[in-house]
Amino acid sequence: MIPSTPITRSHLKPRFVALMAVLGVAFLILALRLVQLQIMRGIYYRNLSENNRIRAIFLTPPRGYILDRNGEVLANTVASFDATVIPQEVPEDNRFETYLTVGSILGMKPEEIKEKVEGKGPARFRPRLLKRHISREEMAKLEARRIELRGIAVAPTPIRNYPLGDFFAATMGYMGAIGPGELGTPDFTDYDPADFVGRAGIEKSWEKEIRGIPGGLQVEVDVRGRRLRELAKKPAKPGANLVLTIDKTLQEAAEKALGDEVGSLVAVDVRTGDILAMASRPTYNPNEMAAGISTEEWKALAENPFHPLQNRAVQGLYAPGSTFKVIMAAAGLAEGAITTQSTFYCGGKLNFGGRDFGCWKHEGHGTVNLATAIEQSCDVYFYQLGLLLGVDAIHDYSRLFGLGEESGIGLAGEREGLVPSSAWKKKVKGKPWYAGETLSLAIGQGYLQVTPLQLAIMTATIANPSKVRPKPRFVLRIEDGDGKVVKSFEPETAGKLDINDTWLYAVRDGMRRVVEGSGTGRAARVEGFQVAGKTGTAQVVGMKNGVGGGASEEWIYRDHALFVCFAPYDDPKIAIAVVMDHGGHGGSVAAPKAARVLEAFRDLGKPKPEEDDPDKPEDEGEAKIDEQAVKPQD
Repeated sequence: MIPSTPITRSHLKPRFVALMAVLGVAFLILALRLVQLQIMRGIYYRNLSENNRIRAIFLTPPRGYILDRNGEVLANTVASFDATVIPQEVPEDNRFETYLTVGSILGMKPEEIKEKVEGKGPARFRPRLLKRHISREEMAKLEARRIELRGIAVAPTPIRNYPLGDFFAATMGYMGAIGPGELGTPDFTDYDPADFVGRAGIEKSWEKEIRGIPGGLQVEVDVRGRRLRELAKKPAKPGANLVLTIDKTLQEAAEKALGDEVGSLVAVDVRTGDILAMASRPTYNPNEMAAGISTEEWKALAENPFHPLQNRAVQGLYAPGSTFKVIMAAAGLAEGAITTQSTFYCGGKLNFGGRDFGCWKHEGHGTVNLATAIEQSCDVYFYQLGLLLGVDAIHDYSRLFGLGEESGIGLAGEREGLVPSSAWKKKVKGKPWYAGETLSLAIGQGYLQVTPLQLAIMTATIANPSKVRPKPRFVLRIEDGDGKVVKSFEPETAGKLDINDTWLYAVRDGMRRVVEGSGTGRAARVEGFQVAGKTGTAQVVGMKNGVGGGASEEWIYRDHALFVCFAPYDDPKIAIAVVMDHGGHGGSVAAPKAARVLEAFRDLGKPKPEEDDPDKPEDEGEAKIDEQAVKPQD
């Protein structure tokens, strides 16, 4: 038996002291932590608690409507819903499950959800966009699982809507998300990261006016994000409405005329310069852009060889071909180089500098005056006239009619083109201008580059009874939401022609004969009034083995087809320019498309007749010459 040792106070004291020491250290550590939490980080946690309780909501302003000249809606704003996330409210212990669930509902990869939550972006207590324009089914699924999906919310958001779909899209433009590097820049000082903005066309050019003024809302929410009460609100102010010069009926006619082909059409009011129609095809559906497209979808559009994102009417550059001969005729008369009765002999070619410059009619036109030269598009006549005028006179008159310069229409991305001069070539090419180059210029080839809009304004200037060049006008007025006019835009002129009425009449009469006589534009005839016009065929490549540019060639090597016209002949109201990329002959390809718009113009205000395909005339023959001795443009 082991003897027991009695426990005395002297035995307990060391143990008690040790225990008290341990407890003391523990309480000291706890006290220090409390001091840190309550004093040193008190502000941080107080703000965090407040942010969890009070939520600031950005109110996107409804974008202003875009209307045609008759009040028809071209663009409006409709209700939509976005899926958003507040990163701070997503529980850390089950984030991966949240990413999987939300991704399966929205059709997104979990990695995409994770990037939205954990990646760089707005403050973590502010909503971030997950997916724009979600479906009703997606919205219902998110709402049904709202309790378990903390931090995920459905936010009502206005979205852009385009009733015409892809009609007018190239000019209207589209909406796109703000890039991360754009927020806070001068153009985007008061935007939310989830905002969509105008990225092209009218939507971009008039962004400031139609965007509106954003508002804000402060609400108190519970721990599950449910709204308890509204604390403060500043309503968003809707954007202004734009009333355009466009006529919806004519726009639809232009789009249908172009169909699935590649090209553009511009129709303008001869007197005011109002843009009545502006079509460019192929194009895109801006409704899909407004909803948001994937990177792959955007890449497909951007890399499409037919350039659907381009507005060919103001961004496409083309040699005007024989449509340029009306400028040559006006310049020759104004400069006294010719009279209306001056004649030149066409034997099918002109030998100059030891080379033959051919006419499209190989057997020649014989002796022709100005009216016949325009009607039959005689190249040799205009070769001779070009030599009499010289490059610099041709340059000056071209600019007088609006070629080679921005029109002032105010559309983003407009190109100015090029009208060459001797000074330009010396500066850019470092070489003098050669007379042989003037022959190419005289029939609308060589260095000359213009836009379809410039061709339409050129034609309107020729037809304008007041002998002025109208400045193109795209917006009639700006209105507020109640229809009150905020600002109106009056017609403006961009220049005045100092050309005798008799001379202009001669040019117009030659154009009338192109359509109403035996010329190359007979496919533009319209029952009810006379049409005056000019065909053109712009050579894309030079001859190869004696051929090139015809319908048998690969599409990319075919010639461009052009046609300009005005009507009615005795009281001009509308001017049209049509350019069909690699379309071939202007008379058989471009002219019928102008006729469809002229028919729609004639029938404005009347019940629409049944549409019939216009009869196409027999193609006129054309000469093929080499790259420097350029062929005619009909």
